[in-house]
Amino acid sequence: MLNPLHYDLHADIFTAGKVMKAKCTIKLENRGTEPVNYINFLLNKGLKVTSIKVDNNPLSFVQSLRYFTDIRGIEVNYIKARLKSPLAPGSSTQITILYQGTIESYNNVFRYVKDNIGSDYTIIRLDSYSYPILGELELRKQISTIPSQRFSYNLEISVSRGLIVANVGKLVGVLEEDNRVLYRYMSKKPSWRIDIAVSRFKVETSRERDITIFALEEDFEHAKRILREVERCLQFYETNFGPPPQWCGYTVIELPEGYGGQADVCGMLVARESFTNPSEIGGVYHELAHLWNVPSGEEVPSRFLDEGFASYFQLLAEKEFLGDEVFQKKIGSVRQRFLKLASRKPELFKIPVAEYGKHLVTDASYIVGAWILYVLHRIVGDKCFKKLVREFMCRHKDTPATLEDFKKTAVEVCGHYVGKFLDEWLFGTKATYHLIKETPLNKIVELYEKNLNNKS
Repeated sequence: MLNPLHYDLHADIFTAGKVMKAKCTIKLENRGTEPVNYINFLLNKGLKVTSIKVDNNPLSFVQSLRYFTDIRGIEVNYIKARLKSPLAPGSSTQITILYQGTIESYNNVFRYVKDNIGSDYTIIRLDSYSYPILGELELRKQISTIPSQRFSYNLEISVSRGLIVANVGKLVGVLEEDNRVLYRYMSKKPSWRIDIAVSRFKVETSRERDITIFALEEDFEHAKRILREVERCLQFYETNFGPPPQWCGYTVIELPEGYGGQADVCGMLVARESFTNPSEIGGVYHELAHLWNVPSGEEVPSRFLDEGFASYFQLLAEKEFLGDEVFQKKIGSVRQRFLKLASRKPELFKIPVAEYGKHLVTDASYIVGAWILYVLHRIVGDKCFKKLVREFMCRHKDTPATLEDFKKTAVEVCGHYVGKFLDEWLFGTKATYHLIKETPLNKIVELYEKNLNNKS
């Protein structure tokens, strides 16, 4: 198995012609048990490789437009490069890839991936394969491996004068030459993704907490409010769950409407609807909550440990800042949201949360994961729930965690019967059973509270 250790990416972006030319050098390591003869990677369907080298020696390669084998409609440029000599287990090498072209969207399958190169906005990110991504034509494998990868990066992004390049890393230089500007960034901490946005941004900062906001020019009036929201939400999470396991400052980058948010340990991408509409601030709360995630050690991640937790933390923040009425309304809508999703994916009625990744239904973790944590919170009480979260993060801030690890921590912190609850709700289908049966929330809580009192 090849894992990326470091990226050096230089890209010249020409927004008028909607094209880019890039040079990407990846240091990678063979973490498998067998020698590797080929390096396979994916690029956006609008990008074409012109050269591949290892140690300055050209490699032979083939590239072709191919579809993923386990999901319809995603077409990418699949590149297969043959190494001159096998890469032994535990060994590393550097591969340099030259590529060029445009970025095409994937909103035919993923509605939020509207990525492109444009005069108003350009986004380069993992979601649209707009930089080389190691892997095969199987989404299930990507879901299970990419989020657990950690690599550093250096970026050099050249754009027309007047445009600003935004990234969640540290800005280490800006060089102006003729009508072009070169922005240089370096990662603050190892990450699993690279996000680069280009627009006529305006910037708001807080030196006290090292927070930077990149706002679209027309939305700059909202930047101060977003900064205040980030500061107070961080304080709320810290008060309840302790400091984030890894803090390196934070950057918020506004996306156009409908593009969908993302986050890593150093920052977030926020869609315009969440950035400009105070009632949609939950999107910011959600992405901030990912600072309190632990790395997943699941064979195929269910996304409960990241999206389930972030979704429930978001609800708690909304309760704190928007009021209990908003919180109760959202909790009350869980059943309808689940049934709507299950109408498109009926297998959800029979699949436990622990197997969401294997069946490619991890989007249900946003709903069912938050629902499980809400019921658990009600059963064990506020004090024990917060102690559980703190202890779980402390144990696994640097080591990957599984659902079994969460269950083990919950039993040790909150009592033996919590194990039975999690067996039924995480590893069984009781969570969806009660949603389908419309069991009143108070009845569910009363049932497990009674059993807790009897069997702890």
